[in-house]
This record gives sequence, structure tokens and C-alpha cells, in this order.
Amino acid sequence: MNSIDPKYIIAEVAARHGVKIDAKDPMMAVVTLNELALRQFTTPVVERIEDAERGLEKAAERLQQLAGGTLTREVERAAGVLRAEIQTDIEDAQLNARKMVLDLNEAHKRDTLYRLVALSLTCAVIIFLLGVWIGWKL
Repeated sequence: MNSIDPKYIIAEVAARHGVKIDAKDPMMAVVTLNELALRQFTTPVVERIEDAERGLEKAAERLQQLAGGTLTREVERAAGVLRAEIQTDIEDAQLNARKMVLDLNEAHKRDTLYRLVALSLTCAVIIFLLGVWIGWKL
């Protein structure tokens, strides 16, 4: 806290009140006493405010660290849940793809079997008719 400038006080009193005082005036002693008393009572208050400010800064830092840690844990947890859901979706897609391949393979086998049966029956009918024709010609 800076000391009060006596010249400033003398000039200000003269300007505001029209009263001329000098540096040796007893009024200046009262001003000095007021300044010292004010400094004595305000210094502890200023120190307490500065201590409180430092405490608030430390609390803010701790809160920021705590919030950052909590946020990190929540993001990691959410990422784990998302990863598990994606893995489940991939496994479901694989199962669906396998089922589709098996169904397609089964349909292909059935179609091939039908063609084979139709071809076999056609050949049997042709062989039978050839046998009948040969038997009729002999």
C-alpha cells in the first residue's frame, strides 16, 4: 500500500474546501494516523483474501483434474460399450452371411438335384424307347 502524498492532500483540501493547510498542520498528523490505522487493519484482510484466492485456485485445479479424470473414464467406458456393440453387430452379420451362404448352397444343390433327376429320367425314357424300337425292328 502506497503512502499518501502530503502535497496532493494539501492541494485537494484547498481545492474542495478553500482551506489552506501546510505539511506541519496537526490535520496532517491525523491523516497519517488514519493511513497507518487503515493499513494495519487492511493488511490482514488483504492477506486473507490472497489466501482465499490461492485456495480457490488450488480447488479449481483439483476440480479440473477430477473432471478430466471422470471425463476420461466415461469416454473410455463409452468407447468400450461402443466397441462391444460393434463386435456384436459384426458377429450377427457373420452369422447372417453364413446362413445366406448355406441357404444359397442348399438351393443350388436342390436345383442341381432336380436337373440331374430330369436328365436321368429323360435318358431312361430315351433308352427305353430305343429298346422298344430296336425290339420292334428285330
